[in-house]
Amino acid sequence: MKIKKVEFTDFRNIESEEISFSDGINVIWGENAQGKTNIVEGIYLFARGKGFRAAKDKELIRFGKDISYVKLFFEKGGTDTEMGAEIQKTSKKIFYKNRVRAERISDIIGDFRAVLFCPSHLGIINDSPSVRRRFLDVAISQLKPVYIKMLSRYNTVMEQRNAILKMSPEARENYKDMLTVYSSQLASLCADIALMRYEYVKKLDIWVKKFFSEMTSGSEEPKIKYESDGWREGITKEAAEKKYFSLLTENIDKEIKYGATLYGIHKDDLETDLNGKDARYYASQGQTRSFALAMKLAEGEISREETGEYPVFLLDDVLSELDRSRKKYILSNISDRQVIITCCEKSLFCASKDVFFVNIEGGRVKYPRRRKTQQKTASEKA
Repeated sequence: MKIKKVEFTDFRNIESEEISFSDGINVIWGENAQGKTNIVEGIYLFARGKGFRAAKDKELIRFGKDISYVKLFFEKGGTDTEMGAEIQKTSKKIFYKNRVRAERISDIIGDFRAVLFCPSHLGIINDSPSVRRRFLDVAISQLKPVYIKMLSRYNTVMEQRNAILKMSPEARENYKDMLTVYSSQLASLCADIALMRYEYVKKLDIWVKKFFSEMTSGSEEPKIKYESDGWREGITKEAAEKKYFSLLTENIDKEIKYGATLYGIHKDDLETDLNGKDARYYASQGQTRSFALAMKLAEGEISREETGEYPVFLLDDVLSELDRSRKKYILSNISDRQVIITCCEKSLFCASKDVFFVNIEGGRVKYPRRRKTQQKTASEKA
């Protein structure tokens, strides 16, 4: 999968720009607050269906404007594809694929795949469980579009169930049967979603072990395991569904007290161990960063295994947060795929061959420039 170009109109601080990319390493450089991350966010919009920084869609629109447009042109499996996003202040985002409007955002997830690695991801190991669940949800959704639809359905049913739990005892009595129906629906969805997560985590564990071993010369042993109240290794989907239903029906009094559903896949987590100890509490800062880096590289490898080609890698200002050995490792492992890197200093890449540079200043492309070796090769071919 390769991006050919992206077009922006009134997106963040970008008024109107078209940016082309090479098939290999692309470096977007410039001072802070010039628009580098905005470019990455605009691209990632098509992988996840929303920006990775904006709390609200209207934050993606250039100040003083009411509407923003982004177009992405990429090649996937030998076929050229065009995707578009229209963001308005007063209505929901609209996505297009080959100029045909998508009925739902979930309909476009998986068409364009990307692995995003930004500074906030360096804390994925010792952050809250919701961060690790989000990592799983984003990664799996790009590979299995049905997954995001199941998550959406799960959240809807849980909201309906929570509404009944919050009712007064008198009102809740009228919805007793519906509470059981919602518990049954949640149990079924839990079993399906947990199975997908479990299978993904098994693959993740294999790749993380490989990358972590290479970074530490085999001196440390990481392990990732899916942690759930209703799912365990060796259980069948049918048995898991019964377990979840039991949890949801036998603890009603406790849930009524809290006015919320206390059991289900929205409470699950990733157990991350290092050398037999919980990495969340015992890993050093360097070890947690190696763990996070290994997880992101593993995400890309699983995507390649599942689809037959690498996703696009988006590294947003993450190299400045890594030490020299980890910088060297990540750069040595991305040479055979398309990578878009943002940074303030391009000197890190000046000794590298076949790097395409894009300079951003004030939301404008100051200049796109290939290295002289690339220009010479292009002229020779002409």
